[in-house]
Amino acid sequence: MRAMILLIPALLMGCETEPQTSYCESLCDWASDCASSEREVDSTLYEDCLEATETVDDSCADASSGEMNIAAAELLSQCTDAVDEKNLAGECSNFTGSIDELKLAAPPAECISQGIDAQSTFEAAQDATTETNDQLCDRFTLQFCSRMDTCVVSQLGDVPDSVWKELGGTALELCQSSSGVSDFYNSCTTEALYEAEVDFTDVNIARQGARECLKNLDDVSCTELLSGSVPNVCAASFTSTEQALSFAGGLLDVYGTIEGALGD
Repeated sequence: MRAMILLIPALLMGCETEPQTSYCESLCDWASDCASSEREVDSTLYEDCLEATETVDDSCADASSGEMNIAAAELLSQCTDAVDEKNLAGECSNFTGSIDELKLAAPPAECISQGIDAQSTFEAAQDATTETNDQLCDRFTLQFCSRMDTCVVSQLGDVPDSVWKELGGTALELCQSSSGVSDFYNSCTTEALYEAEVDFTDVNIARQGARECLKNLDDVSCTELLSGSVPNVCAASFTSTEQALSFAGGLLDVYGTIEGALGD
């Protein structure tokens, strides 16, 4: 009887299982869902994440192909269930949170069972789904111009199509093409102003300032947005006072142009 009891765990350890969701797949579902909740993302984001994490963690392929023993499969299920639970709860600070939250980010405690690669795989998912410099530059200018567009309606009312035709574009289009905004965008992309950190201990202040700014931009009043100065919550997004004033001046100039056209 004792020999049979000892034999059962050995059999469980040796048996292979059916294919199941891997640690990499679960992490990338979570990371890409969080990215999508913050911004528009490329259609390949999940696949890019999967490629990056599977390069770090060979065991992910074993799970997908069913080449795991029963004990390992059970531990993996506990881990992926914990990851999925956080995803369903919308807990995204590990991927889209503040720089301090990103520094402390880690997978659920249940995933310690995935061995020494667990944290490295998690960080690979972080890196693969991080907003790039150009994407953040684009989102920053677009969100500011969209906010200004909203302010045009709230401050001036509905603008006739004839005015947009006369001006050569909508408020959003005029904003994006204004010298203050377009010059900033070109500088942002060419000079990598919002380049993602390679190491979270070496913080890109402008990048993190822009991210925090965009999280709070909807709370900025139209009066502050169109004051000719950058809102206080967005000051760290720029590297100089001149750059900030040029950008803010672009918004104000466009608003003034629209207001003037309505008065003609």
